[in-house]
Amino acid sequence: MLLQAAPSSLTQTRDSGDCTMNSGSCLSASTAAMATVMGSSVALSVCSSSNTSARPASLMDTRVCFSKKRDKGKKRVIWGIEVAEVLQWRGWTLGKEITKNLALKNVSLKTQKMVYRPPKTKFFFTIIPLPILLSPGITFTLPIIFRPLEEKEYVDQLWFEKEEGMFCVDLRATLPRHSLICPPSLQLPMCAVGDTAEAWFCLENVGDLPTFFTWEFPSPFHILPTTGLLEPGQASYIKVTFHPLLAILYEVQATCWYGEGSKQKSSIQLQALAKCAQLLVSIKQKRPEDQDAEGTQKVLHFGTVAVGCTVERQIKLYNPSAVSAPFRIEVAPDMLAKDHAFSCPTTNGIVPPGGKKLVSVSFHPETLDVRTIDYLSIMPSGCASQTLLKVVGFCRGPDVSLQHYCVNFSWVNLGQFSEQPLWIENKSDCTAYFQFAIDCQESVFGIRPAFGTLLGKARMTLHCAFRPTHPIIYSRRVACLIHHQDPLFLDLIGTCHSDSTKPAILRPQHLAWYRTHLARGLTFYPPDILSTLLREKKLEQDKNGALRIPTEDLADASSPKYPLISPMTEYFFDGTNDIAIFPPPVSIEPTEVDFGACPGPENPSPVPLCLMNHTKGKITVVWTHRSDCPFWVTPDTCSVPPLKSTAMRLHFHPPDPNCLYAVELEAFAVYKVLQSYNNIEEDCTVCPSWCLTVRARGHSYRAALEHPVPQYSLHAPKLFPAVSAGEPSYRSLLLINKGSMMLTFNLAPQSSSDISLRPSSGLVAPRAHQIFLISTYPKGNCWKQHLFYLQFNFCPQYLKEVSMQSREEPLQLKLDPSKSVFFKPTWVGCSSTSLFTFRNPSRLPLEFEWRISQPYGKILAVEPARGLIQPSESLVSAPPCCRHPHPSPVLSFACFPHPAHSQGL
Repeated sequence: MLLQAAPSSLTQTRDSGDCTMNSGSCLSASTAAMATVMGSSVALSVCSSSNTSARPASLMDTRVCFSKKRDKGKKRVIWGIEVAEVLQWRGWTLGKEITKNLALKNVSLKTQKMVYRPPKTKFFFTIIPLPILLSPGITFTLPIIFRPLEEKEYVDQLWFEKEEGMFCVDLRATLPRHSLICPPSLQLPMCAVGDTAEAWFCLENVGDLPTFFTWEFPSPFHILPTTGLLEPGQASYIKVTFHPLLAILYEVQATCWYGEGSKQKSSIQLQALAKCAQLLVSIKQKRPEDQDAEGTQKVLHFGTVAVGCTVERQIKLYNPSAVSAPFRIEVAPDMLAKDHAFSCPTTNGIVPPGGKKLVSVSFHPETLDVRTIDYLSIMPSGCASQTLLKVVGFCRGPDVSLQHYCVNFSWVNLGQFSEQPLWIENKSDCTAYFQFAIDCQESVFGIRPAFGTLLGKARMTLHCAFRPTHPIIYSRRVACLIHHQDPLFLDLIGTCHSDSTKPAILRPQHLAWYRTHLARGLTFYPPDILSTLLREKKLEQDKNGALRIPTEDLADASSPKYPLISPMTEYFFDGTNDIAIFPPPVSIEPTEVDFGACPGPENPSPVPLCLMNHTKGKITVVWTHRSDCPFWVTPDTCSVPPLKSTAMRLHFHPPDPNCLYAVELEAFAVYKVLQSYNNIEEDCTVCPSWCLTVRARGHSYRAALEHPVPQYSLHAPKLFPAVSAGEPSYRSLLLINKGSMMLTFNLAPQSSSDISLRPSSGLVAPRAHQIFLISTYPKGNCWKQHLFYLQFNFCPQYLKEVSMQSREEPLQLKLDPSKSVFFKPTWVGCSSTSLFTFRNPSRLPLEFEWRISQPYGKILAVEPARGLIQPSESLVSAPPCCRHPHPSPVLSFACFPHPAHSQGL
């Protein structure tokens, strides 16, 4: 545009009201766009020298196109006259006249006078030039006609003359064309290496035709949408993503290709700065055992935590850098996911510049008496080094003990009863669930309460009762099952006298002698035979009074003694499943009977039982029978000759319809000679009775009736504890009856055969609990799944699947992936040290010892040479090496691990 005026004249421009400036462009030469850093909620502004195009926050990451109003032409004010800079014709056709009006407005406070000259070309013309007088505020409209004769672009000018000078308005008629405009530059926010920053700008179609476009851009920038179509007058928000891999200043050019054959282009300069982020890790509320010093491995100690409980501690992440620091946290990947006692709910996040973030780490142990170690890797994005945090915790279970482990009721007359108190104590801080494995309603012995819960550091008084039904010797060893602890065993003994029958009185010393005789194979002989052998000098007494076979060696050490048997082994190998530590003197088959559905009206057929006497003496068998019990055995008393068996029958008569029934019947077998104390010549020959139990169950529901819906919770672990090859692994489970009705359970037949669950059937009272013990023999170093099913209330629909896994723990250590150690060159006689890391991938603590082949014993040593490495722990060793005369010796050394100790429950 030409302007003739005095040197002191000023020109003002202003927008015509559209949201864009600079000849219809969405953006000016330098752009300000709304920008964000990925993961951050803070919106950053990219500076602009003049115009701004910001993408609304609601648009998110999707491409949005919108229509722009056609620019009506920028106006200017010259010497008090407001007039357009350009008058433009678009979309015209040949042979037709198109008229546009040029408005001149007097914005001054005085009358304006001017004249104009017609266009020079014949394609633009107007009315005959006349003087124009404009009062203040008045607008004059001058029609200008365009008459095209051929398809080309036309340009002309319309000149106006005033007293102050001359000015002109450009007249243009353009052909349809492709034209896309974008800002020449875009500044993205500063970003951390490995992080992502975003910004947006506006791409506008200022042409007359629909236009396809394609973006070309270099790494590490990415533009979305990469391709698209814009209609005339339409604009689109373009997203630029910056993902740097190096900490440098990036200045690159992105090109937008469009038009016929994609030969036209618009370019934008992309500028971004990448910096390395830093994260400083520290422990919040440090304990004395924690390690948080710079330059050393950080160790977070949780101390001793009760099994099943959760303890949470926090670490602090501080970002001293000027950019946001994204990070992720990973747990050691080679452990089974179900075995992770440590957890970190924060797997990733962002720490703002100069900010802090607290991250919680939880310890929820499930395996008793194990020192658990794991590693958390805190990895900032990009080139920053990661921090390895070692987390350590110890799991402690309940510590339940009894006041006494033998309750002696001495002797009681028939028809009377005796009761003695016994306290049970939990010395640990965690809650303990206990249960005595006895059906008190069907036994001559009773314990009240037979189950319960002990809080930490609590003591409870139990009441043990003895109600004999026959004048015999009574002895029963009752297991006290404890969740998360090995079982305890309580011996209950008593003797019943009647007016006519007075057996020998059983005392605790007799139990001690009996166990010694059991190890020496003397329990299969009745007291009269033992007395005869003792009298004939074929047996003798040791210093403790127990019998033994005479030997030339006078020392008692040559005679067998009762071995130390673990509680779990004693509980599972009690002879009920054809597996026993010692052969049973008396046995009965079957030990479990399921009558199933017995709705009546006739009673079900009795189930035969077979009782076998494996001893060399005659025994008397007495069944305990409650008068209102729906199950009973006939005959209730009998005598069995030596090495013989007898047949019995188990009966079931449900007294009420639509009920569930489950009991444990009890019988006592005793040598017949013990029925009178006069038959006992030597006190050491007195033998306790043997307790036999049979579990019976059944129900009286008709087929059309629905069985009660069980309401329960089952606390079952996912893994068996770690054991070495050939050793059994044990676990405890807890079933809680949360309903108001009885709950029966039994192990379904389709359960895995390689596990043993005790008890396999029974009844749980309302609001009571049942403790199970389960065992298996892991085979192989690969994880094996064990499935078993608990059926409730005699209904196949109420089936609970429990899955557990086990394996033999591999006795091996993992070295660095390279499995080689390089020593720096050194002088002869000097030493060189190189560090390497080895790890215990098993769940067992291992003792290790480094062994060096004989030729290199004087020039190579490993420190420490031996030691203990905990499960999942990594240790760093340093082998100092003296210079060998050979230029580059290759030395070999090996590590031999073995289990540190065996594992319990």
